[in-house]
Amino acid sequence: MSDEFEETLRRALRRKDPGKDFAGRVVSRLDASERKPMPVARLESKRLAALRSRWAPAALAACVIAAVGLIQLRQHALDAARASQARAQLLQALSIASDNVNIVRAAVAREESPDS
Repeated sequence: MSDEFEETLRRALRRKDPGKDFAGRVVSRLDASERKPMPVARLESKRLAALRSRWAPAALAACVIAAVGLIQLRQHALDAARASQARAQLLQALSIASDNVNIVRAAVAREESPDS
């Protein structure tokens, strides 16, 4: 199978004589294509495609950077809210603990001085 493929490839890629007037045909085609102006709509679409091909990767990168930034901003806001909530809970716990310490201190003071 490999030998058949190689032989077919050799036959397809074998040199062929282009003919006596090959250069003349090429030059005449080039002259003909230079004389025909490109349609404006086609030219505009090529310009637009070139513009898209240049700016599309930059726009995509900007969108990705903006998305990552927004995610980080949201995460920071959530962390700040959690920190605020934790602070409030800590202050409440300290207040409760302080009240309990004051109750115990008063009881100890009563035990130490039974005269009052």
